[in-house]
Amino acid sequence: MTYDGNVTTETRITLNRDRVIEAAVEYADTHGIDDMSMRKLGAELGVEAMSLYNHVNDKADLYDGMIDYVFDSIELPDEGLDWKEQTRRVGKSAMEVFGTHSWVVYLLMQQGNTGPGSLRFMDHVVAAFLDAGFNEDDTHHAWQMLASHTMGYAFQATSAPDSHEYAKLEPQLPQLAISFPNVARIAPNLFTCSYDAEYMFGLEIIIDGLESRVR
Repeated sequence: MTYDGNVTTETRITLNRDRVIEAAVEYADTHGIDDMSMRKLGAELGVEAMSLYNHVNDKADLYDGMIDYVFDSIELPDEGLDWKEQTRRVGKSAMEVFGTHSWVVYLLMQQGNTGPGSLRFMDHVVAAFLDAGFNEDDTHHAWQMLASHTMGYAFQATSAPDSHEYAKLEPQLPQLAISFPNVARIAPNLFTCSYDAEYMFGLEIIIDGLESRVR
């Protein structure tokens, strides 16, 4: 192994686009996406920041690669399953992966993505609806509905994963019951609900509604 400044020959040989993106994902998982810079990422890899541009065009290209990495991590269900079970499984897996990489929701909101990873994911989900007999219009609407439902809950879960906005009402329940009795009646459920459970509840309602369309 020989050294060239702060960079080793071994590092130059092994560094590639996949390794840069993987390191960026690991950094964002640990420190958050806002804290990441090309300089800090280069330091994590033992190279100067400029070396990274041999493998990614710019920061937007790096972000696209990170988003694709996350979508490639979502488990795609067996195509032999019926569309309802495929929808349940892919939705649950997507929420789990988005929870692990909480920063991806913000990146998707900022710049979207049409890379191979996200397109592969979309193609699998769309195929389940088309194969089940949905027409193109209903398949499009089903995709948009599922994407909005999943992104919405993922955003809520990653924005405040350790607290719930309704919990602050608990000490006020006696007074609340006087002016807002219906809110007070369901308040105990609001204090204990989980985003995962609420997401799956909504997903089942979407599936029920879509089933009436394909029939």
